[in-house]
Amino acid sequence: MTRRPKVLVVDDEPDYLQIAARIAARAGCAVFTAATALEGVALASAQKPDMILLDVGLPDISGFEAARRIRKVPALAAVPIIFFTVRSELDMVAEGLKLGAAGYVLKPFDPDELSRRIKAAVLPA
Repeated sequence: MTRRPKVLVVDDEPDYLQIAARIAARAGCAVFTAATALEGVALASAQKPDMILLDVGLPDISGFEAARRIRKVPALAAVPIIFFTVRSELDMVAEGLKLGAAGYVLKPFDPDELSRRIKAAVLPA
């Protein structure tokens, strides 16, 4: 039996957290969730996910700062991160891309699009 890819979903909005987690699970991933950026950083360090779905606008620290901290962990330096947010300013997109984002998804996200992005990032072609 092959190992299912692990996906961490970090979002402070319960509805988005649940929807994104469900989409990742349906895509064949083992999913774990966090409602704050700091909890997400700790979970990422402990669980070593294959991919992270990370909200930008979190209440404790920004998703970008969480990504910076995650990237400092050698085992997580190359883990694909897809940011999602309700904001679409170009500087926000540029900031995410500078941090090595594998993608940027605007909320409300299209479930099929998010599923395709997850599969492209973690499942063998």
